Amino acid sequence: MATGYEDIEKLTAQKQDMLDNSLKQQNDIINKQTQMQVDSLERQKADIDKEAIQQNRALYQDYRKASNPFGTQAENLASQGLGNSGYAETTMSRLYNTYQNNITSTLNNARDLKADVDFQISQARQNGDITLAQNALELYKQKMQLLSEEYDLRNNREQFLYQKSQDALAQSNWQKEYDYKKSIDKRNFNYQKERDKVSDSQWQKEYELSKKARASSGRSSRKSSSGTTSINIDDDTSKKSNNSDILKKILETADAMLKKTKTGRLAQAVAKTGARQYIYRAYENGTISEKDAKSLYNKLGLEK
Repeated sequence: MATGYEDIEKLTAQKQDMLDNSLKQQNDIINKQTQMQVDSLERQKADIDKEAIQQNRALYQDYRKASNPFGTQAENLASQGLGNSGYAETTMSRLYNTYQNNITSTLNNARDLKADVDFQISQARQNGDITLAQNALELYKQKMQLLSEEYDLRNNREQFLYQKSQDALAQSNWQKEYDYKKSIDKRNFNYQKERDKVSDSQWQKEYELSKKARASSGRSSRKSSSGTTSINIDDDTSKKSNNSDILKKILETADAMLKKTKTGRLAQAVAKTGARQYIYRAYENGTISEKDAKSLYNKLGLEK
């Protein structure tokens, strides 16, 4: 029979399964680590036994050499006339006792070392068991927390569903806003590119016009100096440019054109182009001289 909380129950069950799997993996790791420690310690015990056997064999060889009736020790006693004396027997007895004591010491040391390794093995297993117990307790706490969360979800069913719908709506709105912003940015970028092209075109036209004007002025000056009948433009415009009121008015008008402009690289470029053209027209119609035009350009920062 449907309860209306199937999705919550399914979610809780999935989380519990994840916790169980996580605990199993953690316990497997702990058991493997513990077994690796135990195996390593067991190998140490085996190495201790091997070393004790090798040590005892070496002690036995030393004893055999020392107690050999035909060895160096026996020859030394014989050369001193003590070959069959009580001193010789005492010497042999002392060699044997030393050998036995060394054997006993080796075995005792090996036993103590192995006991220490056994203690370490016991500690490793205890630590592993403690960690396993701690993991089990932590799993119990987490499962209890899941049950508490499920209880809260059941009591706040409508809020849970509402939050899901709000989250989905927020994501959708964010995506729409993001897409809209991208389209606006793209349009602005394309518009800026077009305006830059327009500004560059205007600048080029103005530059070409300035070149033609300078060339024309040069030709007029050369004709005048050659003795032909012509109007001396430099003298004429020089007289006109002495009118300070006209220069002041042109300067104020061009400056106002620049100050009216809005902020932005494109708007400033357009305003400068307009101011340059205004001054150039005054020069072109003979109101001011070329020198005055350049001076106005310098004062207003209009040089290219």
